[in-house]
Amino acid sequence: MRIQTYFGSGVAVILALFFIWGIRAHAQGTSSSYRIDESFIGPGGNLESGSTTYKLEPGQQTVGNPGGVGESSSASYTAQSGNTTTADPRLTCTINTSSLNFGALSTSVVSSGTATFSVLNYTAYGYNVTILGNPPTNGAHTLAGMSSTGLSVPGTEQFGMNLRDNGPSVTDPNIGADPVQVPSGSFSFGVAAAGYNTVNSYRYVAGETIASAPKSSGQTDYTASYIVNASTTTPGGSYTGNQTLLCTGTY
Repeated sequence: MRIQTYFGSGVAVILALFFIWGIRAHAQGTSSSYRIDESFIGPGGNLESGSTTYKLEPGQQTVGNPGGVGESSSASYTAQSGNTTTADPRLTCTINTSSLNFGALSTSVVSSGTATFSVLNYTAYGYNVTILGNPPTNGAHTLAGMSSTGLSVPGTEQFGMNLRDNGPSVTDPNIGADPVQVPSGSFSFGVAAAGYNTVNSYRYVAGETIASAPKSSGQTDYTASYIVNASTTTPGGSYTGNQTLLCTGTY
């Protein structure tokens, strides 16, 4: 008995674009306590601007500071400098595994497989990832999705998943990985949702959120770990199914 599950991708993105058009001033800025010697501020500025209460270091690239990033400060003023980033929101979802083949099912040994996907969220808000689609079917029979989070039990018909690094045990396969933050946990904040974030425990309910980020986040790489168990009453034959990941920005 073979089972193959295909993955598709659905992306719902709400974009709010704001454009502010400014007027370029060519005159030098000056006052009784402030002076800018050049009208250029940012990487590439060549001269230092300052007064008794203000100081701005140039944004020129230097050894150890290839991006021209640094701090300019005086007794009453501080500025952080760096590269300009766009204000446009962005939500990107990528599915890296197009299909899974679980092979022959057994009433004594769990069948398993993994699929990976990535989410990058550059907005002032967060995102949710929802799983859609029924468990695999064979004719009129649909494998039993795990509506309650629980352990893999060979001999009991089960179809479940989680987003964790699952360790080997008598009934659990050594599969999966915890969410990986790119470039680091200081910039990326995606996490597995409740019900899908417990090691060696699985669940599958279509329409549920399986991952999310509470705020603007760099890329998070997720690994979805699937398990399939058959019972003595599970009909033989070929099972197929389709799952869709719906990535939605939260505002």
